[in-house]
Amino acid sequence: MTETGKLDAALNSLVHDGSLSADQADLVRQRFADTEEPTDSRKSVLAEIAGYLGGAFVVIATVIVTANKWDAFSQTQRGIIFSALALSLFALAIFVGTSTAVKARLSGVLYSLAAVSTTGTLAVIDPQQDAPTIAFLGGTAVALIGFYRVQTFVGHVFLYGYIFISGIMAVSDLTPDGAGAQIFIGTFLLILGSAWIFFTYKEQVDRLLGYLFGGATLFIATQVLFFRTEHLLSYLSMIAVACATAWLYLRVHAWPLVLTSVATTTVGVGEFVAETLGGSIGSALGLFAAGAALVTTSLLALRNKRENPVEIAQ
Repeated sequence: MTETGKLDAALNSLVHDGSLSADQADLVRQRFADTEEPTDSRKSVLAEIAGYLGGAFVVIATVIVTANKWDAFSQTQRGIIFSALALSLFALAIFVGTSTAVKARLSGVLYSLAAVSTTGTLAVIDPQQDAPTIAFLGGTAVALIGFYRVQTFVGHVFLYGYIFISGIMAVSDLTPDGAGAQIFIGTFLLILGSAWIFFTYKEQVDRLLGYLFGGATLFIATQVLFFRTEHLLSYLSMIAVACATAWLYLRVHAWPLVLTSVATTTVGVGEFVAETLGGSIGSALGLFAAGAALVTTSLLALRNKRENPVEIAQ
């Protein structure tokens, strides 16, 4: 049922009960209609699609021309090209604005492309060993500014991708090679995933993407920690992630959380059994244990759904 349908049903019930008069119900309907966001017309959607296609053609043509002349450009000229592109995209995003849904989506795409261009600019200007990290951190800053100005699907994806990649690169640069680096990277991913789930819970970012990105990052973190000689830290993180995401799922009923809990439990049990027993028998028992864990957690999730019939496909 649409929001308008729900409103009509509620108002009709109040009128029938005598809590509201018919005139008052009509006034509420009128005010609700006045405050509804106008839907995008077919013409505006087609114009948006045409704009994306036109922009893609321009970018492709620019890349082809630049690639053919790239070797002839000096380092300074290359930096100027990327800088001009980044500034143009950022300024265009501000000019487009966010007054309508179409403009907001377009601005989100432009801010994301400006972040990529900023990364290219910094990588070209400073082609040193630590340049990739600095370049991605610069792109992260632009993506963060863009997402702060307008929250869109594309902007969310680019922002999280930049934070994920630049964070790993920065931690890798600051820590020694070897098993110790895995601990720091795994810890960073645990913090990032937990923080993103917290932001999602506080409704600071999109619900579905937020829980999906956060849950996937927590699962990856447990696996990064597992690929070490000592697996105790990995097992503890798996238990914490599985329990925390399962507990939060019972509160908010978002399917990425139960997926994270089930995946972490299934893989964790399998790895523990296989690593403890070793050999082909251990691997087989690990596979059996993983399957049993998967079935058990799935049954528990289905049982909870029957007892609490709340829509989880959000």
